[in-house]
Amino acid sequence: MATNATLAVLQIAVGLLANAFSLVADAFHTLADLTTDALIAWASRRAGAPPDADHPYGHGRLETLASLSLGIVLVAVGGGFVWAAANRLQATEPLPPVTYPALVVALLVLASKEGLYHWLKHRGKKLNAPVLVAAAWHARSDAASSFVVAVGIGASLLGAPALEPIAAAIVGFLIASMGVRFAYRALAELVDTALEPEQVSAIAETIRATPGVVDVHELRTRRMGHQALVDAHVQVAPRLTVSEGHRVAEKVISRLKTRFHEEHELTVGDVTIHIDHEPDQAPDAPAHAPVPERAELLAAVRHALGFPAFASEWLQIHYLGGRCELDLLLPAPVPQALRPFVEHPERRAEATAILRQQMPCIKSVHWYLALEP
Repeated sequence: MATNATLAVLQIAVGLLANAFSLVADAFHTLADLTTDALIAWASRRAGAPPDADHPYGHGRLETLASLSLGIVLVAVGGGFVWAAANRLQATEPLPPVTYPALVVALLVLASKEGLYHWLKHRGKKLNAPVLVAAAWHARSDAASSFVVAVGIGASLLGAPALEPIAAAIVGFLIASMGVRFAYRALAELVDTALEPEQVSAIAETIRATPGVVDVHELRTRRMGHQALVDAHVQVAPRLTVSEGHRVAEKVISRLKTRFHEEHELTVGDVTIHIDHEPDQAPDAPAHAPVPERAELLAAVRHALGFPAFASEWLQIHYLGGRCELDLLLPAPVPQALRPFVEHPERRAEATAILRQQMPCIKSVHWYLALEP
């Protein structure tokens, strides 16, 4: 940033004194980069503030808003340079001659930008910092615009003065195109555009590779500032307990925020996981009456056993394929009224038949006896 600031001041001063309009335009290109870095840094710091009562999802959209504002400004600045260059080309009076200091500065800027490219790329690889590598290629694109300016100024000095404002117009176009990219990306975030298809596929594969995950569906992604937000329905084994299903969800979130970030260089922010015991649209689910709730099933169990004191926690219900599977967990020591169901299998079969006859949605009944302590 210090190098670019120095070069921008030098370009503006020499460009005005040497009648090199393209050099001034390139200076504003450099200043646009500086403004981008400063604005994004400020927005990133503010966007990193923790959620509060008014912003429960955090402040990440500040970064998006800053990018949109900057994009609009860059389009206006770039368009202004293109317009001014066109007016200079159409002017009837001769263009003021460009002097040699402009060429010296243009070549100095070109060498500096190319040097920044090699230095940033080297440091980025050494520090394993993708952001520095990206900044290196940005410096290389700046060097390309500086090359255009140097060619325009050189041509003007060799007797083709019209090429210098043409070079300024090209640089103005590059500034405007940068603004369009910034604005487009910001608008894409504001309308919750999904991540790139290959990134979505990588997220899905990371989830599927997590132990305990059967499959993933309803995967949705979007961006908020520099972070990716992920919502997904994760399918686990059908008879998993609530606590174990929650444990699987925690593993998925941890992998997306650590391993996925390390392997794919994408920062994952909030992750919302919905645990499913089967696909949302189970192929064998009936289309008729809904299955009963716990209170109805518990009342049916108490009636079939003839034991009104049968506790709710002794009943586990599994809703699978549009039907119910019941687990009756008989405690230890077994209450006297329930001992016949432990000692006589025919009593269990009879109670099971009553339950299934009373509620056809019951697919099976499993009896479990706790071991004596």
